[in-house]
Amino acid sequence: MSRILHIRTSLAILLIMLLPVLVIGCRQGGRYVGKMHSIVVFHSWSERGEEGEPFTKTLDEALDYYGVHANVHHIYLDMIRHTPEDIDRNDWPAYRDSLKRWKPELILMNDDPAFAWMIRGAHDEVFKHIPVVFAGINNLDNEVLYDYMNITGFVDQIEVVKACEMITKLTGETTIVVELDNSQHDRLIGETIRRELAENNEFVDNSDFHLDINSPAYQDSIRGKTCVMMVSCQNPSQFVAPARKERSIATVKEMMKKASNYTYLQVKYDVYSNTLQDRSGKPMFTCIREQFNNPEDIRVIGGYFTDLRTQIYEQAQYVAAILEDGQQPDQMPVSIHDKEYLIDHNAISKLNAENRQFDLFSGLREVLVEGWGEDYNIINTPFYLKNRRYWIGGVLLFLVIVSVVGTWLFKLINKRLKAYRTRLNEEMEAALDMRRNILSDADSTVWKFTHSNVEFPAEFAKQHGIRRKMKFSEFEKHIHPDNLEEWNRLKNYRTDLGRRRIRLQLEFQPGKGWHWYDIIYNVTTESSFRWELSGLIVSVDDLMNQKQQLVDAVKEAKEVELKEKFLANFRHILKEPLKVVLENARKVIDRQRANTPEQLEEYNKQLHRGATELITNIDSLVAEVQPVVETLGEDKK
Repeated sequence: MSRILHIRTSLAILLIMLLPVLVIGCRQGGRYVGKMHSIVVFHSWSERGEEGEPFTKTLDEALDYYGVHANVHHIYLDMIRHTPEDIDRNDWPAYRDSLKRWKPELILMNDDPAFAWMIRGAHDEVFKHIPVVFAGINNLDNEVLYDYMNITGFVDQIEVVKACEMITKLTGETTIVVELDNSQHDRLIGETIRRELAENNEFVDNSDFHLDINSPAYQDSIRGKTCVMMVSCQNPSQFVAPARKERSIATVKEMMKKASNYTYLQVKYDVYSNTLQDRSGKPMFTCIREQFNNPEDIRVIGGYFTDLRTQIYEQAQYVAAILEDGQQPDQMPVSIHDKEYLIDHNAISKLNAENRQFDLFSGLREVLVEGWGEDYNIINTPFYLKNRRYWIGGVLLFLVIVSVVGTWLFKLINKRLKAYRTRLNEEMEAALDMRRNILSDADSTVWKFTHSNVEFPAEFAKQHGIRRKMKFSEFEKHIHPDNLEEWNRLKNYRTDLGRRRIRLQLEFQPGKGWHWYDIIYNVTTESSFRWELSGLIVSVDDLMNQKQQLVDAVKEAKEVELKEKFLANFRHILKEPLKVVLENARKVIDRQRANTPEQLEEYNKQLHRGATELITNIDSLVAEVQPVVETLGEDKK
């Protein structure tokens, strides 16, 4: 029983420990999610530009926002380079195997080429059984909704008029070229554009070339209006009556030659629709998002269309409704994408740096620099444009901080500079005082060497009766012979770097006596290289006199010490022998009659021994004192 209780307790503790992990695992971005779904995205284009990482990242954010937890797989059809037949023949077998492995619960179909490929019916075994949410479709045939009951999504209607108004307002251009061809999709777009232009009196549709754009009267004909031309390079006579066929061909040829003179509005993206635009190299505007915000193709600078984020979030909203809420696609309405005016600041900056064309676009410059035009969403903008108020506030705050910190630093630096100047003045004053003290003696001054000459100040030379400038050989005559070795050291100063001091005995005037001087100098690499040396000559007679007095005092002390030592030794050495001699001599004299011959002989022996010892001690004392006496004699000499 206790064992079972122990097991239950252990399981309870383990469950409590795993509960936070389970709770966190059931949450995604702060939202509770259900099971892991599988989604496949079919892209009309390649993964370059916005279709790649920006699309993937934004889709993950959108699914997380709507609480959809899914594995997302991407298939890039790259239909700018591959036809539907190529995809069916070469790529579909691999796609089909991948779909079997991924087992998608929902398919996202993006943009017209992929959607048109899907509704061809070649692969209905997939697309008629799996829910499909499309997005970015310019033209939708409602009959498709009856053939595919499991599809819904968003239509991205092309609005040429608003895009043209944007171009005219920002650039001042009054002739706009739209490039189309003769596919079914192109014809549908052309019909939509014609209807839109016909309903607006501010535009002229010159697709049939009823106005000769090369004639002088062209500008007068469209004065106050914007001329829009739909041109087909694949079939130039597409939009004209048979009678104007030759004229249309000639006009298109002329436009091909002068492609850089026109402003283009992109309404579709395929192999043929960029013929004139590719020749132009001039910035263009667009009604679709395919080439917008593409770092590899920066010609598109703006337009009126649905941006990537809007398209993905609207598509993700439908995904959540189908996968999480269980709604059926045929019960969900086909909606229209929200649009806005978009400008790519990054593309403008790069194009302007390359060809300097945007100096002509005064309206666009005002939007970017002066910041007017709240209707425009400028992407890839510097912070000072995107958040002007915060930027101005930040700049003002920065200036205030810089001003305060700068004032504080200025005061601090000024205070330290003032202290430094004060300390420097004190050091300079101390150095000057030292120099004044050094040079206060009339026999002290500065000197200078230049090559083989020595120079003195005029006052010093005048006082000592010498020339201010003299050769080394002439100056040597004033130097005591015992000091020539020190003098040679000074002459060869270039090989003796460092601070040096030598002492010379000089006699500037014969018979006036010798005087001692200290020569002080500092040899540097520069002075050695330039053959120039400066220094001080300081009189040290007082110092030498004090030194001599000290030497004499020491000698006198030594003499007194020797005398006292001599007397002490003399007394000690001679006292005993002399005492013996005197005592024996006294005995001989006092007891001469009473002494026997033997006693007298003994007294004489002792007297002789004492006298001999006294003489020996005297000789020893003389021998000890003689060297000292001789040394003192030599010192006196």
